[in-house]
Amino acid sequence: MSYQLPASELPPLTDAERELLGRVADVLIPAGTGVDGVDMPTGSAGHVASTGIDRVLSVRPDLLAPVRAALGDLAAREADGRALPADFASLAAAPPADFPALADAITAAYFLDADVARRVGYEKRSVIPIVFDDDLDAVTSAVRARGAIYRATPDTAPLPIGTAPAIENTGADSSGADSTEVSA
Repeated sequence: MSYQLPASELPPLTDAERELLGRVADVLIPAGTGVDGVDMPTGSAGHVASTGIDRVLSVRPDLLAPVRAALGDLAAREADGRALPADFASLAAAPPADFPALADAITAAYFLDADVARRVGYEKRSVIPIVFDDDLDAVTSAVRARGAIYRATPDTAPLPIGTAPAIENTGADSSGADSTEVSA
């Protein structure tokens, strides 16, 4: 059993991790034209490596370790002289460890950006208050006063409203199958 630190106690990403995260975000999410000809920003212009990733990790702290592992793998590749792939196809051909978690965190951070959300036409959900009617007792009093109107099966008496039937498991019958009896 592992213990997950609360999001507030997680060590933040380092500046080097954020810089690499921004570059990976640009590979995964290049600038382009979106729906209805709207220009979409790159991943780094969508604040993925700054506020976006912080918001994602605050609600999904379980992604921090795999994101760090993926960034560490990519940093090790760069230290060995291999450059970060320039496009998604090249990155996907030789993905780093924990690549799905890294890609999920980056895309979530991107679409959490207010400017990106506005450009794709996403409107935040509005709060809809739940109001309960105070007169429910008055509306249902006639039904409760009337009582049960179903026909009782033979050998059982009608149950008072609001009473659940008692269920008894009598074990196996002569055929070896479990038998359950319901009684009032």
